[in-house]
Amino acid sequence: VGVAHAASAPGHEERVKEAKAKVDETLRLKAECDKVTKAAEDAAYAAQGFAVATENALETIAADPEKVEKTKSEGRKFIENTTQAAERAKEVADQTTDSARKVDDISIYFVGQAEEQMRAEEAAKDAENAARAANTAIENAETHAKRVDEAIKKLDAAVAAAAEKEKEKQVEPQPQEQTNETSLGEQQGHTEGNKTEQTQKEKQRQHYRSTFTINIHGDNLDALLNGGANNSGMAL
Repeated sequence: VGVAHAASAPGHEERVKEAKAKVDETLRLKAECDKVTKAAEDAAYAAQGFAVATENALETIAADPEKVEKTKSEGRKFIENTTQAAERAKEVADQTTDSARKVDDISIYFVGQAEEQMRAEEAAKDAENAARAANTAIENAETHAKRVDEAIKKLDAAVAAAAEKEKEKQVEPQPQEQTNETSLGEQQGHTEGNKTEQTQKEKQRQHYRSTFTINIHGDNLDALLNGGANNSGMAL
């Protein structure tokens, strides 16, 4: 009686018509959600590949200013594309989820119409699954957009490090050439030392000559001074 009464209630046919239209809209949104999900997945995959390639070649890229600017420009484009894909996917996923819930609410209008009721239930279920898949793709897209941004920052750091290294290299003092020749200071030191030694020997000669009467050649006196200075009391 309740089913028959609901089916014969005023405006029932109009409500059924609206419910069918909502199911059709949900199916359309589910298909659209699948598309934007794939677009977000593709954008995330491309961004990930760019980030990995950039991080693996930081020093090489940093050494070439043109490559640096090109890489950073490409990176910003990847971030833009991935972010837009994620935003679009979120927009459609939210619409799809909302539509699926409304279909659940109006499925009562298909009481007595098993085929239409099953169609509505499946549409709502598929739409909810599509929205969940979209949310996963959105998270991945946002993650890899951030990774591209991090790769660009790492590239900037590599460029700065290379510039600092080059700067340190330029101000680093050049090592002096080592030669076998004695330095001027060493030569002067040796000369002064020789003069001092000669002066001391001359004083010793004068001392011996003034103290002893020695009939000996200068050569023998030098030998005496070098080897027998302690034997000054010996007769020569």
